[in-house]
Amino acid sequence: MRDVSTTVIGLGLGLIAIPLGVALGFYYINFQRFVIDGYIDGTTFRLLLVGVGGAVTYFLARRIFFGEPPRSVFARTGRSVATMVALALTLEGLFALLTRGGLALGPSFGPFGFIPGLFATVGEVGAVLIPGLVGLIGASIVLGLAGKAALWLNARQSQTVRTLAGFLAMGTAGAVVALLIGTALDWLYQIANTTATVTIPAIVGGVLGLGIAELGRRRGEIKIGLSIYYIARTIFNTLRSIEPLVMVIVFVVWVGFGEFAGSLALALHTSAALAKLYSEQVESISEGPLEAVRATGATRLQTIVYAVVPQIVPPYIAFTMYRWDINVRMSTILGFAGGGGIGFLLQQNVQLGDYRAAAVQMLAIAIVVASMDYSSSRIRERFT
Repeated sequence: MRDVSTTVIGLGLGLIAIPLGVALGFYYINFQRFVIDGYIDGTTFRLLLVGVGGAVTYFLARRIFFGEPPRSVFARTGRSVATMVALALTLEGLFALLTRGGLALGPSFGPFGFIPGLFATVGEVGAVLIPGLVGLIGASIVLGLAGKAALWLNARQSQTVRTLAGFLAMGTAGAVVALLIGTALDWLYQIANTTATVTIPAIVGGVLGLGIAELGRRRGEIKIGLSIYYIARTIFNTLRSIEPLVMVIVFVVWVGFGEFAGSLALALHTSAALAKLYSEQVESISEGPLEAVRATGATRLQTIVYAVVPQIVPPYIAFTMYRWDINVRMSTILGFAGGGGIGFLLQQNVQLGDYRAAAVQMLAIAIVVASMDYSSSRIRERFT
């Protein structure tokens, strides 16, 4: 990470491109849902989305990761946009089918209605996560275009033009980042003061951006590797420091009682915990395969696919299975705080004095935990 650096123009355009790409991704997914839900909704259409969209996504993904990259920037961008659209349609249809199928089949399963209810919860959580995923893909696409524009400016333009473009890009980027922070604070604390949340942050951010541009002009480039590393690490450490029991209380206020709140709490805490484990595993990989793949003239993406991924897949599976085992046990505890599931039923039966039903539920919890522990250990032994 120490060797990762960029030019002033690249950094400025990148900081502008990320929120722009996220906004475009959100706009697209909202437009897609408006069209599907309002005009062509239906189970048959959802099945068609999953089948055709999944096949198109698989084909395009293979072309992107393993095929010959197009020479034209517009062709590469078009392929990436098509992959994003196909993936969004596939996931939209899949999660909608899970939700509808789980809710429809729940009553017919009787005492085992929690099984289709689990699929319905997975569909609801997935539907919530789709905009974030599409926003990230949109940000990566726009960020790639910004990188190409920065390379063109640095290679084809004079020093004066590059300097002016760098100051303009960094000044705008600083103002945009400050505006985003001010908007977030206004939404969180309901400040309702545009001077404090818009004007002052924009001016301060623009001045800081110009200062960074001047620093980059003197040094020739800006080291961003460690900055990104420490920012991401700080965010994940902050999320990991908050217990899932506290998170579920917040999500209960946000989305109400039920399994959905518990699933969101577990998903957020699990993402932060696995991010730490995954990042440390990537940092400890062997350099030999990397050097061998680079010697063949492979690109950065090909180096990751053929030298990094084979080294990290086995420990990633082990970490994921271990965390899955933890989440199974933690889900019971979250039920006592309003996270739904069998923990919520156990709390109700204890409070009502129905200890026979509570004993049966405790036995069921023990059986599920033991089964998950055995299954996860077998999977870890097979793949690691």
